[in-house]
Parts: sequence; C-alpha cells; structure tokens
Amino acid sequence: MTNTLALAALAATIGLSTIAVAQTSTPTILTIDRLVEHTSTVPAIRGEKVSLFVRERVAADMNERPPGAAFERKVVLMVHGGFSPSTLAFDVQYRDYSWMESLAREGFDVFTMDMTGYGRSTRPREMDEPCNLLPAQQKEIAPKTLPAPCAPKYPYELVNSDSESDDINAVVDFIRKLRGVDRISLVGWSGGGIRTGTFIGRHPEKVDRYVIWASSNYSRKNPDGPPAALPAPGAPITFQTRTVGIDRRWLGTQKAQGMIEPGMPEMISALNQLVDPIGATWGPGGLRAPTRTYWGWNANGAKKVQIPTLIMVGESDDLMRSNLELFEDLGAQQKSFLAVAGGTHFMNWEKQRRVLHAASIDWLKNGSLQGSTTGSFRADDAGLISKK
Repeated sequence: MTNTLALAALAATIGLSTIAVAQTSTPTILTIDRLVEHTSTVPAIRGEKVSLFVRERVAADMNERPPGAAFERKVVLMVHGGFSPSTLAFDVQYRDYSWMESLAREGFDVFTMDMTGYGRSTRPREMDEPCNLLPAQQKEIAPKTLPAPCAPKYPYELVNSDSESDDINAVVDFIRKLRGVDRISLVGWSGGGIRTGTFIGRHPEKVDRYVIWASSNYSRKNPDGPPAALPAPGAPITFQTRTVGIDRRWLGTQKAQGMIEPGMPEMISALNQLVDPIGATWGPGGLRAPTRTYWGWNANGAKKVQIPTLIMVGESDDLMRSNLELFEDLGAQQKSFLAVAGGTHFMNWEKQRRVLHAASIDWLKNGSLQGSTTGSFRADDAGLISKK
C-alpha cells in the first residue's frame, strides 16, 4: 500500500467535514459527525461539560425520513475497545473495510462514539501529562518524552464502569431522541464488550439486539460492585506503541497466512498517529487511553443480559475461552456463538472482516444466524458459516 493511498484513506476516515458523502455505489451513504454534550461523571472532571464525538453512517434516503417507525429495529451503536477509537475501529474507509458502511448499505442507521479520553471526544487534562502514565510504561517514552521516571501527578485511575455507562447512556438517549425510537441495538468490540454489557445491565429497556465481538475483561470472578474507594489509586494513562499494539498484539498472534492484506498494518499505524496527535509525539509514538476501574462484568452481570445476543471471536484470539464462558453465562435464551477461523483480535482489519459484517447484519436484522436463533457456529477460512 502506497503512502498516497494510506493518506487518502486517512483523510476520508477522520476528515474534518461535518457531512461527507461516499459516492462509490448506490445507495449514497452519508457520513455525519456530531459532538454530544454531556455532564461528566469521571471523578477527575465530575460535573464538567464534555463533548462526546459521534459518527453516523446512513443511506441518504433513510436520513431524509421523519423520526419514528421508519427507524424501528434499524438503529445501531458501535462501541470501541481499549485503544482504537471509533473511526479506526469501525470505519476505515478503504475498499470494503468499513463495518459501519456495510451495515448502512443493508439499511441500518449506524452510529459509533468515542468514549471520554479517546479520539475526538474530550480528553481530561490529566491525559496530557507524561508523568501520569503508568509507571511500568514510562520507560517506553524515555528519554525522548520523559528524561527520568516520575510519580503520577494525579495518582488515580481515570474512568470507571459508572462513568463509562454514563457516557454511553448520554449518546444512546441522544440517538433515541434523534430517531424517535425506544430501543437501539449495540455492537461492542474488546473493551467495548464490557462497556456495552454493563450498560445493558443498567438500562436493559433501551437495547434491542446485541453483538459482542471478543469482549475483554470478562471473568466469572470479577467483583459485583466498585472498590471501597473511588477513584481507585493508580495512574490515569495507559499507552500502546506500535511495537506492542501492531507487532505483538496483532501480527504476533496471527496463525493463518493470507489473512492480512499487505500494507494494512502500515495504514493502521498511520491512522493511529492522526487519531491521537499528542500520543504520536510521545516516545516512538502511540495511542493514549484512560486507565479504567471495572466491575460487574462477571457471571451475575452476564445473567442480566437477556436480549438476543451474538458473540463472535477469532480462533487466534486469546479471549476465546473467556468469551465461551461469557456465552454460557448469558441470561439470554436467544444467543449464538461464532468462532472464526484464522481471525485474530483485530479481524476488522483482516480478510475475515467480511464474516463480522455478514454475521452481524444477519443477527441485527433477523435475531438469528443462518435461520437459527441459538447454537454454536464456525466460519471457515473462506468465510463460510456452518452450525457445529
């Protein structure tokens, strides 16, 4: 992939225009970027007004319809994971890589959001101080950014399960009002799995159908409630360099050849620099993220998820076992599990992205996978899905 191609895709993915139009095929798909105002419950900035970035991909003719019945069972919010913000996770506008656009072309009104501390949402000021990086990671940005190790100036973890649920709730309510619907569907990847899962436990009446792709942080032994003291002691920033995020966590876990298009790792690395321009200057460059204090994503929390739920995990993903346990523990009667051959934790940037797109479309449209509302499935190397 040439630098020109990568930069063109970068501009399309995170351009500054409020509304952009994809002209490549019919129907015309709009890209609408908004900032949703929210009163933060993050302890360090509690009570302050913050902006939550929200992107929408929707067919032009659907966008022109009045709110209400036309949008029933068609509105979807996608929630990102621990480092890659929304546009990088779900809307890389290169060929058919955009999951958001795939859903929009199937008649969905698709939204995604940046959580507090990510992308184009408000980043608490504590995230701009290199000394606030986790002490174990400070060596990664030394000596360029930090001449010597230093103690955190804000000695606490930054966000938590309550504040992140409140972020999602603000965006969900904005979307429900915008489109005149009572419930929307949710898609959560990695850290977005715990975020959406615990949100559903708090607000089940607002969610219709649910897709989890490789949730992180699930354990049957996780605590039910918060620690005695909030914010929890620690540091407010965690950091991921290309060496860790791309070379080790992504390319280092691939077990099947031909699943990653040549040039994609370089393109994603370039995108990383644009979605976090400050993090790009720290040490060798990387993505900043808030540290998180989590609770509630355990067997008791999973039982609270009683809406139709699909879980998808790549067979090269170390989270396979915990997600199988999550699947067993879900309170939903209508639930399916899809294992994807050759897929890593970063399938959205791989050949098997088409499985993620197709399976989620089927589930969100029909509440089933290949006509079955329950069961275990597998997608082979060619992407063909069959029931086990």
